[in-house]
Amino acid sequence: MNSSAFNRIFPSGAVAAAILCALTACGSAPTKQDAPAAVGPEKAAAATPQPTPAPLPQAAVDKFDQAISLLESGQADAAEKQLLELTAAYPDYSGPYLNLGIAQMKRGDLAAAEKSLKTAAERAPQNAKVFNQLGILYRHLGRLQEADAAYQEALRIDPDYALAHLNLGVLCDLYLGQPQRALDEYERYLSLTSEPQPQVAGWVKELRARLGNSAPANDAKAAESAAKAAS
Repeated sequence: MNSSAFNRIFPSGAVAAAILCALTACGSAPTKQDAPAAVGPEKAAAATPQPTPAPLPQAAVDKFDQAISLLESGQADAAEKQLLELTAAYPDYSGPYLNLGIAQMKRGDLAAAEKSLKTAAERAPQNAKVFNQLGILYRHLGRLQEADAAYQEALRIDPDYALAHLNLGVLCDLYLGQPQRALDEYERYLSLTSEPQPQVAGWVKELRARLGNSAPANDAKAAESAAKAAS
């Protein structure tokens, strides 16, 4: 069985369904209650170390898929148990460690989540999803500079990772007090996704007003179209 079977994570983005589900109305600035709390569903990038580990038995793949399903259904405790068994049996793979960290974050065990996510990063240092998750974790822990560095590392690996741009924008906007950086990240996010979160166009408008920036005509039209498409 190909090692890519362990490449999937839940949720691997940063701000899809689970993080912006309680946002304020379009045109209002985000609040800390609106900030990303978890990740959004998305396929993970390659998550295997070099050299590639031995092929996986089908039973391990099935167990991994079951753990993902448990996470998707909100059963973090049961998912964690499955993933702990997988990390013990297949310690060279990053996917189980990454999803284990997500499960532990969902349970509120942030110390254990940090250990799991750091192990995932060691196994797959070129997986942007891992560093995006570390950024979310560090924000929860109040380690804002480390969150900033983790998001930047995710974007160094994958400059077009839209959700990492959005997470970094929220960090700069709400926590670091850096509105220009936040604006740049929000605009980059909007340019990279065909289905942006509709609130982000409002945040861009608010930041431009605060900074005294006027949107170029093409940017304004693009933001308006994005908001209409996502509404």
